[in-house]
Amino acid sequence: MIIKKIFNNNALLAEDEKQNEVILMGRGIAFQKKNGDPLDETKIEKRFVFDASELNDKFEKLFETVPVKYLELSSFIIEMAQKELKVQLDSSIYIGLTDHISYAISRYEEGQTLRNVLLWEIKKFHPAEFKVALKALEMIEYETKIKMEEDEAGYIAMHFVNAQHSGEEMNRTIVVTKMVQDILQIVEYHYQLKLDEDSLSYMRFVTHIRYFARRLFTDTIISEEDDILFEQVKARSPEAYRCAVKVKNYINEFYNKDLTQDEMIYFMLHINRVCSRQITK
Repeated sequence: MIIKKIFNNNALLAEDEKQNEVILMGRGIAFQKKNGDPLDETKIEKRFVFDASELNDKFEKLFETVPVKYLELSSFIIEMAQKELKVQLDSSIYIGLTDHISYAISRYEEGQTLRNVLLWEIKKFHPAEFKVALKALEMIEYETKIKMEEDEAGYIAMHFVNAQHSGEEMNRTIVVTKMVQDILQIVEYHYQLKLDEDSLSYMRFVTHIRYFARRLFTDTIISEEDDILFEQVKARSPEAYRCAVKVKNYINEFYNKDLTQDEMIYFMLHINRVCSRQITK
């Protein structure tokens, strides 16, 4: 590998044999080196390869504004999260989470904390990610002696959620989380009951809403019309149909999107399953 750009003694941008750019970190990896020099690959400790060149540019800018120790801390947190969640997080999280952690530390040092208005929803709908985020706060406290509030764990948890969906924009993930909460409230209000959050049908319904929301925002809504099946489900579950109409109106009013007949079928089936079993009990 050849060195293309040196960020500091412990980080640089290199070019591999296939002329792909890769960001490398390692203690003393760039010490007394200059651009164009061959690389001592035995000193490589961390390797970052991004699909898009703009991510490389953003990563480079991190070194201009963020202390390397925070990038290393973020890297340790991401490795821990991947192990705990048993997932491979999108590489863009190294940029987003590092930037967030650095900014959060600066805020706390200045006595500024941010209230997370979605904290309750995050803890409810993303419990695994939130649990890992609490461990991340412990790691931050160990390294910086700064004890952060649960609100900050909520923000970090959303980075983990976001990175499991191919680098989906953070605001998109927040919108998805809010949509899940709103639709569940519509169902509970319509049936005048509290859904059993521990039931399998509830978890399936939440998963359906999440994936529906992402289909909605990427214009990949299911659009195959099945009039016969629609009428059958509607006739078999009239209350679920009336509730699904409310969901349809909500989607149309707040997101200016129309629910297709097939999407309505899925909502009716899930709503009927999650509510009828509780009514029976």
